[in-house]
Amino acid sequence: MKEKPLHEKISDLTSVVMAVTYIGGGVFLILSSLSFRLLPIGSVERYAFAGILILYGAYRGYRVWRRRNQEDL
Repeated sequence: MKEKPLHEKISDLTSVVMAVTYIGGGVFLILSSLSFRLLPIGSVERYAFAGILILYGAYRGYRVWRRRNQEDL
């Protein structure tokens, strides 16, 4: 089995880190009482933004997983 080049490994690692960061940021916005005074506590906009972050992080993670599985075939 052929090993992936270094730049592809770095790209995959960066994508996974960013996916976890987006998901973590969304969870933080939902669970924290202070969000750097960016959005008011309990506002619809805050929860909508948090949901978008979580969904986007999950989408990025899915893309990495799908690309990795396609390369294994």
